[in-house]
Amino acid sequence: MDISSKNFDLDESLDLVISSTDSDGLINIPNKILIKCLITNNYGKILINNISIETIIDDLSLKQKSISDNLEQLDIKNIDRYIFKQITNPAQINHDSYKYFFTYDLSMFEKGRRPSETDWAVFASLYCFSCHIVPKSMNVFLPLAKFLRISEENIKKFIKKTPEKVYRKSGSVDERGGDLSLYGEDLIKRYFENNIEMLRLFEKSPYLKFYSELG
Repeated sequence: MDISSKNFDLDESLDLVISSTDSDGLINIPNKILIKCLITNNYGKILINNISIETIIDDLSLKQKSISDNLEQLDIKNIDRYIFKQITNPAQINHDSYKYFFTYDLSMFEKGRRPSETDWAVFASLYCFSCHIVPKSMNVFLPLAKFLRISEENIKKFIKKTPEKVYRKSGSVDERGGDLSLYGEDLIKRYFENNIEMLRLFEKSPYLKFYSELG
């Protein structure tokens, strides 16, 4: 995959060119076909703003091969997952979405200590954030468990245990969805009341308070 730049800071955009040599089991790009994408870093989430399919000029015949000739072989339904995998790869951009989450000690979940209400509120916000930044074709619990250094099963247990006065889960534990209560939001705001950077992040990031499959 060709990437236009190594810089992918907040609000930065990159042009990607994906060819047949990039097919790795997640996607399949036939020969003579290029996929061009424009992606943007929006508070850690990789937004795919534009996707175009182009053909490569055949130097021998000097003709463009019709897209329809290879369309049946084209498979890009998991392209969001492929791009996420490539952009977070240390050998590529090494993008870390969780860099755009709060600076907060959540080690009590790893060490088995009893969480406070504020801990639960930040944990719930982290889950909402993960639902947004992790592609829908991926298991959302995998990167979340890696970030917290606990098992996926424990992540699910903690989601079930999160107090309803702090966070309202929608759907089953295996379905993404839910939102912080106003009480949960106030807990976070009170904790960061002297940290302007974190308060600004909480207000400006669209991914820290709720997640719905409806948008």
